[in-house]
Amino acid sequence: MSTRILALACGLLFACGSLLAQPPGCTHEGDVAFRFGWGMYTAGMSPYTPPPGTYNLVAVNGPDTTWGAPGDTLRFKVAPYNATAWLPLLCTALDTMCYEVSSEHGWTFVCKPAAGTPQILPAGGYLWYQTVTIQIPCSAPVGSYEMVIGGCYYTNSLGECDPTCPDCADPNVRPSNHTSFYSKDTLYVQVLPALPPPAPTILQDTLTLVEARQPMAYIPFSICNLDQCSPMVAGYHISSRGHIGPPMSVSDTVQVQPGKCMDVFGILNAASSLACVFDTLTIVAWSCAPAPLYDTCVQVVHVVSPCCIPVLTAPVLAVLALALILAAAVFIRRRAATRP
Repeated sequence: MSTRILALACGLLFACGSLLAQPPGCTHEGDVAFRFGWGMYTAGMSPYTPPPGTYNLVAVNGPDTTWGAPGDTLRFKVAPYNATAWLPLLCTALDTMCYEVSSEHGWTFVCKPAAGTPQILPAGGYLWYQTVTIQIPCSAPVGSYEMVIGGCYYTNSLGECDPTCPDCADPNVRPSNHTSFYSKDTLYVQVLPALPPPAPTILQDTLTLVEARQPMAYIPFSICNLDQCSPMVAGYHISSRGHIGPPMSVSDTVQVQPGKCMDVFGILNAASSLACVFDTLTIVAWSCAPAPLYDTCVQVVHVVSPCCIPVLTAPVLAVLALALILAAAVFIRRRAATRP
């Protein structure tokens, strides 16, 4: 009996000693861990399928591997967890936790909730789902691997996310299957060669209304560059059928920055067009390198009558003035009736 008491006392001293040895401001009420790591779910919450020839451990025992080209965006969903029900049972209470992510060469990440946001997790196996978007830089060397580390951390006494606060127990072991779960998870991103540049994409309205008697009606189109790393020089041609003004046929080029759109215009002469006339504008946009790629759209243009009811004419102003006078008279009469 005395041996058991001594062993229990030593265990308590060890646990208390580990808590007392924390940096200033760090406490251990709960136990940080990942319930789901990189390899479990993508941002759509569907099971993650590893690339052919790579490995992926379904439990959070990393590392996991994925791939993408410079400029690509990768999205994942992980689940930080308060592992109060898993062994060893040292820190078993409600706690405020947070998530941070970093990479070997300082890649950019977008997190939702924002990285470092405190999350209150009660005891009993509570978690939250953390979306992580990884942007592969255009400067990432093809063939290289980037090490990305996500971590579930404690907040300190100031309520700030503090990665210097060590884990209460790492790993935590699930008793039912003896699987280990850690407070950090590693993802390796392999940088592959970029695919050929995409074709320019045209955005437009399906229908544009033009008031009659306009000598220069501007019909907008947007030419977009879906390549996130390289600018694009796009040629375009806009033509009309000649139902609104003379037939139009215009060709030009435009430089579109990576991931951006540029507006171009077809200009119709509706000075002599009657209301209810329709025309169609067809635009073709293309890029020539490294192979001809193009997109095309057709936009309907409808001539409508200009507004023929002037708003602030003399009769309208007279009616408004009379209405204000009558309203003021009613108000004064009510005030007089209620005066003591």
